[in-house]
Amino acid sequence: MEKVTNSVHRTKIRWAILIAIAISSIWVTHNPALSFIIFLLPPLWALLHSLELYGKKHTLVIFTIIILVSFTAEYIGVHTGKLFGLYFYNPDHAINGFLWGGVPPLVTLSYISIAYSSYLVARIILGFPGRIKGAAIIGIPVLASMLTTMWDMSFDPIASYVNKIYTWYAGGAYFGVPFRNFTGWFLESIVFFGLMTVYLQTVPRVKDFMKKPSSLFLAEAVFLMAANAFGTIVKEFNNPTAVQQSLALVALFGMGIPIVIASFRLIQKP
Repeated sequence: MEKVTNSVHRTKIRWAILIAIAISSIWVTHNPALSFIIFLLPPLWALLHSLELYGKKHTLVIFTIIILVSFTAEYIGVHTGKLFGLYFYNPDHAINGFLWGGVPPLVTLSYISIAYSSYLVARIILGFPGRIKGAAIIGIPVLASMLTTMWDMSFDPIASYVNKIYTWYAGGAYFGVPFRNFTGWFLESIVFFGLMTVYLQTVPRVKDFMKKPSSLFLAEAVFLMAANAFGTIVKEFNNPTAVQQSLALVALFGMGIPIVIASFRLIQKP
């Protein structure tokens, strides 16, 4: 009984964080301290959710994979421009914090929440919330990488040209963002999703890992993706600039399609 009660409490905490994320996604604040707290909410949810699903050891491994691959990719990108295009992080932006080799280590926290939720949504859509079998071993990393890239397409021009978190030296075809940025996102995502999948396939068949998560538990990942898409739609749709209105449409249809599919998958789950 105590174990069930603790699980209910943990669920309430995660949903409270998700609701706070949803509210903050449409609420604009110019307070640096509050902005930083809001920035930490998605990775905090991902941490708590992963601990519940995979446990401490496996969470440490998969989060380490995401952090190392994403930071390495950003470092290569900042110093060579060959992965994402030429850009630099604004050292004065509050969200960036300190720069290490031209890269803010805090950027890896954004990767954690985006990657973790996209990975779960991909598994929901393809019908493999538990152990992956057959072609899904390739399909899930590919679909998850497409989801993270689409997510980036919905906010990158805002993050760079509107919020000045980072700056592209020469601009690009997608509202000032270079085409290479999105192929780079896809490639780095394939790397960490592939490594995550291979690792999770080697996990022994222990009870905690092999349990079938409930639809409500999995719905948390879909809700996080929906909250981010909804925030972009609400904040940018009525914006006078064509760039931000266009990104609202990208969020509505580009992110909306996998959100709807995953939601119906969970509703129809036996």
